Formats: sequence, structure tokens, C-alpha cells
Amino acid sequence: MMKKTLCVAFLAMMTTSALAEPTLTKGKISFAADFAAAPNQFIRTDGQKDGLNVDMCGEIGKRLGQEVEWTNLAFPGLVPGLQAKRFDSLCTAIFINPDRLKIMNMIAYVQWGEGMMVPKGNPGGISCEGKIGVPASYNACFDGLAGKVVSVAAGGTTNKNLQAQSDRMVAAGKKAIDIRAFDSNSEAIQAAVTKQVDAAYLNDPQAAYYISTSKAPFDMAFTGNAANRLAITTLKDNAELANMIVKALEAMRADGTYNKIVQKWGVAPVDAFVLNPQ
Repeated sequence: MMKKTLCVAFLAMMTTSALAEPTLTKGKISFAADFAAAPNQFIRTDGQKDGLNVDMCGEIGKRLGQEVEWTNLAFPGLVPGLQAKRFDSLCTAIFINPDRLKIMNMIAYVQWGEGMMVPKGNPGGISCEGKIGVPASYNACFDGLAGKVVSVAAGGTTNKNLQAQSDRMVAAGKKAIDIRAFDSNSEAIQAAVTKQVDAAYLNDPQAAYYISTSKAPFDMAFTGNAANRLAITTLKDNAELANMIVKALEAMRADGTYNKIVQKWGVAPVDAFVLNPQ
């Protein structure tokens, strides 16, 4: 009877261990991203995936000895997809905030701010003396958008921050910003290209990458607002994988690979790969 009990206990322990393992036990790690968000991640004209996160998480996969599998999904569907366990991790342009920290492990790995892409010459005169880390210093820029139509990607921090500015302006007796939210950054940019909107509110590197590669007639009225760290994420119950990713990033920094990737894509590095920063 004792032998039988020990055997059952051992089998139960093995089963529990197997269930607790991330899909890395299958020799594969699955990342998800919105591939309509260059330079973070995008599809080249030859059909190949490219960008900051393709390089970064592709290298993480190599360090973990795993084959990398990508899922391309519009931004609003990424967190629900992770919660449904369709993939192991989000490796996309997702900012760290308290609400997301409640449901995900978030590993800070790069940082940037948000800015306003406007027609060349900035005909609307959108300007302010914005200073990174001083939110109120950007208010004058947003005030210049009262009554204007501005595109933004739905479901992200840019949308939330733009709405907050519009709400502040209304409370101060100014006209609201007419916010047009699209499923992806590329659609938000396209709305500006086709003159459906007066400006597009985007993450700085995305806007700068689009302007530099397309030579389109746009300028950045301002950059650096709401500067924040971006994260690679896992579900809360997959802390094991989150810690493995931290170790892979630390190894990449130690041998110079991390710095090469951030310099290649024009983003700012972080001083430390903090898991769940407050």
C-alpha cells in the first residue's frame, strides 16, 4: 500500500511539474506582436518579419535554445490572446502601467516617449517647450489641438494619454480633441497620409521611422511625452519564463548584443531589466 501511495504521489508530482512548464518543453517559444508597428516589428516587402522586437526576441529565443514562433495580431487583441494562452509572451510595443501589471509579468527592456506627427511645416503651429519627465510642459502642445482631428492606435497607452489630455482641455473650457482610434499604428499613419485627420499621435520611434523611410511630407511637432519603459510580458502564472527572459537579456547585455540591437533601431536602453517595476 505504501509503495502504491508513493507511486501515485510521484506520478502526481510529475504531472504537476509538466503542467507548470512553459511551452519551452516543446522546444518552441511563441511570441505575439502587432506587425503593423514599424520599427518595433513589421513585414518587409519580401514577406519577412523584421524590426526591433524580431531581433530582440529572436535573440532571446536563441539564448534559451528554442525555436521562435510568431503570431501577428492587432494590438487590441494581444492581451486577451495572452490571457487565453494562445502564446507564451508578448514581444511588442507595450508600455508598463499598473493595470497591466495586475495581469502580466512585465520585463522592462527599452524605453521611449510619444509624439505628434503633423504635415510638413507644422501648419497648425503645434508647439510647446516639452521636457521629458515633466508632463505639464507638454500641455500647450495638446491645447493647440483643440477641435482638431487626431488619429491614434486603439487600445494602447497613446490612446489613453491622448484622451486624458482631451479631458483636461474640456475641463478647462477648451474644445475636445476629435480622437479617431484605429486598430493599428499603420492605419493611424495612413489616416494622416490621406488627410482624414490633422495629425497622428504615435510612439516616437514609429513616427520617426515612417518619416525617414517613406520621405513623406511630415514633421514631428513634439516628441518625448509620457516617456516610459516598454516590456516583454508573460502571464502572472508563468514567472518561470519571465525570469528566463530576464537572464537571456542580461547575457545579451554582457556580450554587447543588446546594445547593438537598440542602437540599430534607434531606441533608448534601460539601465536594468527589471521584472514588474513599480
